[in-house]
Amino acid sequence: MFTPPRLDEPELLDEHDAPVADMERSLRDLRRFNRYCGGISIYKRMLRRAGNPKSILDLGTGSSDLLESVKDGLRVGLDIKIDHLLRGEDNSIRKVIGDARQLPFRDNAFDAITSAHFFHHFTPEQNVELLRESLRVAKHAVAVNDTRRHYIPLLFVKLLAAFRIVGRITRFDAPASVRRGYTIDEARDVATQVTARSDVVKMRPYRFGILLWK
Repeated sequence: MFTPPRLDEPELLDEHDAPVADMERSLRDLRRFNRYCGGISIYKRMLRRAGNPKSILDLGTGSSDLLESVKDGLRVGLDIKIDHLLRGEDNSIRKVIGDARQLPFRDNAFDAITSAHFFHHFTPEQNVELLRESLRVAKHAVAVNDTRRHYIPLLFVKLLAAFRIVGRITRFDAPASVRRGYTIDEARDVATQVTARSDVVKMRPYRFGILLWK
């Protein structure tokens, strides 16, 4: 009763012709969400569960603000949109334009592959493909986290939109991303299709984490 049906609709930030000012505002909104709504702390907890990797490839990295919270080791951010990569603030992070389902890296190239708020962009079948490709490139682990599909986070982001606390793109994309999200059981079903060495954990507030091991 607390789970809305999954609606897979495109998000405005993914469009190739999003106005620059709106795109930049949306990336700033995402940074604020990660800073004040637990995204950074959840990302760090997932890295600890993955064994504190010394080399990380972050998929769908956007402006790489989560990688900026990691101070040591090799950090590489991959995104299909160069405009997002160029908005990063840490020049020591290496940036790569690429498709997460066809990674331009050899097997076992990084200790861990990560992503945050990226899983919901894909269908279950696409996520199986994406996680298998991530596991190929990972030496030790894949660590994914995203928002659970639930009416409470949906209400929260709708209130942010109603009070114009976030920008135009985020007012549409944040509710859309919750509706595109997965439940714990749905995420577990995807993970078990990839490898038996998987774990799906509930994380607060209204997040889930997927861990895959080699």
